Amino acid sequence: MAEKNSEIIINVAEQLNLGGEAKKHPQGEQKGREQQEQGPLGKFQRFKNFAEEYRLMLVAVFSVFLVAVVGIIGIFNHYMAYEYAYNGKVLGVVKDKEDVLKITDMVQSALTEERDIEVVIDKKDDITFKRVSAMGNNVHIDTSEDVLKRMTYVGDINVKAYSITVDGKHVAVVDSEESAKKVLSSLKKDYVDEGDNVVVEDAKFAENIEIKEVNTDLGKLQQEDDAKQTLKTGAVVEKSHVVMAGDTLADLASAYDTTEEELLKLNPEINPAKLDVGSEVKVQEKAPVVTIETSELITYKEDIDYEVVEEESDQIYEGEREVKKKGKKGVKVITARVEKSNGKESTKVPIVEKVEKEPVTEIIKVGTKERPPTVGTGKYIYPVENYRFTSGFGARWGRLHAGIDLACPVGTDVMAADGGTVTFAGYHATYGNLVVIDHQNGMETYYAHNSELLVKEGDKVYQGFHIAESGNTGRSTGPHCHFEIKVDGESQDPLKFLP
Repeated sequence: MAEKNSEIIINVAEQLNLGGEAKKHPQGEQKGREQQEQGPLGKFQRFKNFAEEYRLMLVAVFSVFLVAVVGIIGIFNHYMAYEYAYNGKVLGVVKDKEDVLKITDMVQSALTEERDIEVVIDKKDDITFKRVSAMGNNVHIDTSEDVLKRMTYVGDINVKAYSITVDGKHVAVVDSEESAKKVLSSLKKDYVDEGDNVVVEDAKFAENIEIKEVNTDLGKLQQEDDAKQTLKTGAVVEKSHVVMAGDTLADLASAYDTTEEELLKLNPEINPAKLDVGSEVKVQEKAPVVTIETSELITYKEDIDYEVVEEESDQIYEGEREVKKKGKKGVKVITARVEKSNGKESTKVPIVEKVEKEPVTEIIKVGTKERPPTVGTGKYIYPVENYRFTSGFGARWGRLHAGIDLACPVGTDVMAADGGTVTFAGYHATYGNLVVIDHQNGMETYYAHNSELLVKEGDKVYQGFHIAESGNTGRSTGPHCHFEIKVDGESQDPLKFLP
């Protein structure tokens, strides 16, 4: 090659016809030669003469240099390789970039089929190369098979997925647009209570919800249920808890599904060993990321309260009241529009009301009759009506029967035999439910075995006052009213005092 270059130089010089000009001007030959030697052509002539004289040596030197350069480049290329990486993660070293790029499509198809999701490997953005030295025994050059294995088993492989965004912010990611729509539809159904008496007019998200196609790591994909839960509880709201007696930090951590450490971060000023009653502790609770607003038409029944009318009666004592006619509530059917946010009612506006059943007015008799005295008169009446006399006063079964037994059905009205003050109203082992009245004249009356007591200790009662309902409590062989009269603490035969 060097020889050929020299010949080219010589030919160029000959074509310039440098010698011919000297023959045409013999007189100025010497002068012309001097000028030529001083000018560019003179220098070129000297180079030409030098090249002709040392042609073989120049060719040899240039050839050696060329061989050396080619050899160095070859050695450099032989000991250089490419470190390849996927999404910044170094996988291995290859001699040629094509060893990786030609396998990428194969890996993408295999992973898409194996994982049943579209795997995306962008050769330009996802695969990167770096030139490295391949010298030394520690450098392993991957074969095509090695590249295939490494690419197939990479952990953070990119896949085509669909992001659910709320007001432009990524919240959840699933494998398909259909899955994303199912998540949002299922979430709506959780807050829609449609049934026989409910018609849903509208159900919508308050926020701007979008489904966007994205590329993401396979490990970040969510199942539909997990994505739904993220939308329902992925936000956090802060509130205050008022400390009650007995509250501990552990109790609060458990109640709000957090840790004591997290509570202390929110409340660095509190004493974890003892919380001050009445103080406020900041806590965080999970909250929905989205708000589902619903409008429903609800039909329901509602009671109509009855009126109460009073009328005077001289048949009952002052201060007493009796129900002459019991009131009954009416019923109306209402259709209302109910607005809800995440299932919680915010407004309720009745639209149509129809009375299904009119209410019945209650009539109360108010006593005007002058009250009898609440102290004993010494004249007694039987405590119950419509009774059957079953046992008298005196010895019975080897011991004293200190009163009389008046058989009557359970629930019969028991009345005070005379006016006085209740000194006992409670349970007694023998008497059962017992009422004792002191008549303020040294005399007492006992009313035993009642099913229900209607007075309490300290009450002032008059003759005929309803004090209890008869029964069969205590030591009793059947429903009846056991009645006793004591004079100065001694039991007396009640029949001596009764009409």
